[in-house]
Amino acid sequence: MKKIYFAISILAVLTLLGAGCAWFPAEQEEVNSPRVNVNEEIPSANVNAPTDPTAGWEIYRDEPWAIEMKYPPKYKTVSDTYGWPHALIHFIEVAPGAQSYRSQIETWDSEGEFLATYGRDSAFIVEHPNGKNWITVDYNPNPSDPTVAEEWELIISTFRFTAP
Repeated sequence: MKKIYFAISILAVLTLLGAGCAWFPAEQEEVNSPRVNVNEEIPSANVNAPTDPTAGWEIYRDEPWAIEMKYPPKYKTVSDTYGWPHALIHFIEVAPGAQSYRSQIETWDSEGEFLATYGRDSAFIVEHPNGKNWITVDYNPNPSDPTVAEEWELIISTFRFTAP
């Protein structure tokens, strides 16, 4: 009789251990699995959304000519027509020792006037909506630093007329 109670006791303990082992992993899985409310809208972050490479840039505006163009804060604008009779504005780097203009916006009576003055094409030239003038944005490239040309092509791409 003792053997039967002992065998039943062993069988009961093994049954309880087996049931506990089977229950524990299922409970563990449920605790670690995320809970989602199917009625709740989940915000999605578009990691492929393009970022604006000109965010945080300054904006040069010339109201009489109705133009504007963004430029990075590494430049400052200088109004100087001495030797630059067509210049609206110059851009110079804000850096120790920087003393030459990197770029300028100029106005012309014709595209040919620019060509006659500089003997070459401008980086950017467009007829003004007034039909009487041309606007150029030109920059001085740095042959040892090709990123200057890339930077100024991006800057020039922000040029726009602000009024018809």
